[in-house]
Formats: sequence, structure tokens, C-alpha cells
Amino acid sequence: MSMHISPNKSISDLQNAFNAAYPHLKLQFFSKAHGENKGSFAKFMIHDRNTTLAMLNPELREGTVSIVPETKTWALEQAFETEFQLHVQVFRQSGSIWLETSVSDQLTLAEQEAKGARSLLSFDDPTIAEEPGDYRDQE
Repeated sequence: MSMHISPNKSISDLQNAFNAAYPHLKLQFFSKAHGENKGSFAKFMIHDRNTTLAMLNPELREGTVSIVPETKTWALEQAFETEFQLHVQVFRQSGSIWLETSVSDQLTLAEQEAKGARSLLSFDDPTIAEEPGDYRDQE
């Protein structure tokens, strides 16, 4: 998938497009950057989904971000950062909550998506083997 980035697009436009391709993942936008394997502080999260990208970066130029299942989580976050100066963090669904994927930045989007999907399976089903918990992603 290619995601078109332009100043007049809103956060929700990008979030919806990303979520359509990866239903158990979501993009969150922040006002400050973060490092690899580091989380973003909640106080910097942009909550207004109608915020335009131009409001986050007044000098934003149009372009595209190529997103394929083999893309590493950190590589996607870095593409937004270096190409558009947009600070994003990928979150993964874990049951009824969303986890910031900072500790698992080296996983691909496909691997993150699979972990998110598995988190919704009923472990009462004896045919499903329970995956060991990854408590490090609970930030």
C-alpha cells in the first residue's frame, strides 16, 4: 500500500487508511519524536483526529510512504519522521487495549498484525496454543 501524504490530509485520513490494511494496528501521532525501542509520552499524543498534517508540520511537502507487510515497525516510524517530520508511533491491539510497540520495533507490520489478531482469540479453545506473554510491550 502507498499512503499519500499532503498538508490538507487529517490525522484520521492516515489512521483510517492504515487501519484498513492492518486492522489490529493503529498509527498515533505525537508532537515530539521518539527513539528506536523508546516509547512516546502520552502528554505529547495528538488527540484531535481532525488535526491536519500542515498543523503538525507547516513546511510539509507532499509525498508517499510505501507500506508493505515486511516493513519493520521502526522503519515505518522513521519514514514518517525523516521524510515528513511527522512523529508517529505504531500501536498494537492486545485484547481490549492498545499497546505501544516500542519494545517490538524490530517486528514487521505483518508480525505485529498477527500478534494483535491472536490477542483476540479465545484461549478457552483447546485447539489454540497460548503464546507466552510479552510483558515488555505493556508501557
